[in-house]
Amino acid sequence: MRTRFILIETSHAGNVGSVARAMKVMGFDDLVLVRPRWADVLQREEALALASGADDVLARARIVPTLDEALDGVSHVCATAMTPRDFGPPTVAPRAPLA
Repeated sequence: MRTRFILIETSHAGNVGSVARAMKVMGFDDLVLVRPRWADVLQREEALALASGADDVLARARIVPTLDEALDGVSHVCATAMTPRDFGPPTVAPRAPLA
């Protein structure tokens, strides 16, 4: 089973580079961006600098307009967010659905 990392509406190019670097270290390479703030985010200086050796992950990354397109072919999904939200499905601990 392949693992895909999806970033939605990313606003900082440096975060994209940092994610690419972390993915490379862990052996992953499938990165998809949904509606990033900058259309050229994968070529921005901050992304390239913080990718630090993961240029191949950035080169393979795709930009798509919808989450549905990013999830195409995906059979299992696990999502996280940087801040709590007051909308959407309820938040559950990662182990709860797997129990």
